[in-house]
Amino acid sequence: MNGRLLLAFAVVWLGACSTEARVAMQRDTEIQLETARAGAAVSCSARADCDRIWDMTKRYVSQRSVTPIRRADDAVIETAEPHSFGAVYVWAVRTTDPSGLSTISIKGMCRGMYNADGDPGWLYTRCAQQVQAVETDFRAFVGAGA
Repeated sequence: MNGRLLLAFAVVWLGACSTEARVAMQRDTEIQLETARAGAAVSCSARADCDRIWDMTKRYVSQRSVTPIRRADDAVIETAEPHSFGAVYVWAVRTTDPSGLSTISIKGMCRGMYNADGDPGWLYTRCAQQVQAVETDFRAFVGAGA
């Protein structure tokens, strides 16, 4: 009887350790994603520079998204959400403040990364790696450096 109780305790303890490690890993990944997202923006003020960066952004979105661009104008580049899970799709936004400073930013998304309740989904790790790469590589692609 004591052996069974000890085994049950060990299983519960190992499960708790596994859950804690998984939660810590997801927390660290979310921090890395937030850092990548914060760096996935470029500011410009000269119209010609902003137009060049916006054109490069459109090319980047087209190359890094699994779905084609469905809408592109001077303020937004949108791609369709993919039908398949685990595939990254990318959007971009261009805003200009009253002083004339424009900010161009991208956002990578991945179907299956999060559940409907916002918790990590079954493809979280795979998606997070892809989204982070897309967002981290953006500035260098458009010529803004790291």
